[in-house]
Amino acid sequence: MASKKVSEIAENYDYYKKLLEERKSIFTEVIEINSVGNNANTLEKIEKVKHPITSDDLTFTVNVKVKNHNFFQFKLRYEKFCPKHFFRFDSDGDTHRNNVDGIPLGKQSIPTPHFHKYHESGIEIAYQTDKLLDENEKKALEDINTCIAHFFHESNTRLKEDDISEVQIMTNTLGLSFSSNDPNENIDFL
Repeated sequence: MASKKVSEIAENYDYYKKLLEERKSIFTEVIEINSVGNNANTLEKIEKVKHPITSDDLTFTVNVKVKNHNFFQFKLRYEKFCPKHFFRFDSDGDTHRNNVDGIPLGKQSIPTPHFHKYHESGIEIAYQTDKLLDENEKKALEDINTCIAHFFHESNTRLKEDDISEVQIMTNTLGLSFSSNDPNENIDFL
């Protein structure tokens, strides 16, 4: 998977590191994911995030596959700084290849689940934390609410003091899908 250089990050890497490492605040206790995002197969919810280095809002996005709630992404984005997210987590999906100078070939392939951040060159790289490398912890992190806590700790995002937001999926439905089609249509009854 090839990555393109994001010049805004490469040219302002110290600012990017502050953006990523310093404390961010979210103000939503329960993130309810009910709406389809820009992809018909994905539910999406976007929340505002505050950061002390800017008065502009950052965004925290949760994407969840409609038919597989164990396939989700978390993304932090500051649109006025760069066009893409600046930090991301993928619970499932393709293996990422870190094609960056200084990373040995044997360590370039990073399977999911993994985080994404940017190298000082402005190239997006994937990595796994110790928890993602531990098979028992990795299994526990398949739960979206356990994983959001891990994402918040890794990205230094908090609700109030040290609280973490909770994710609820499809709270406005019974979790069942119904069709408005008549199952008896085109059948002649004698």
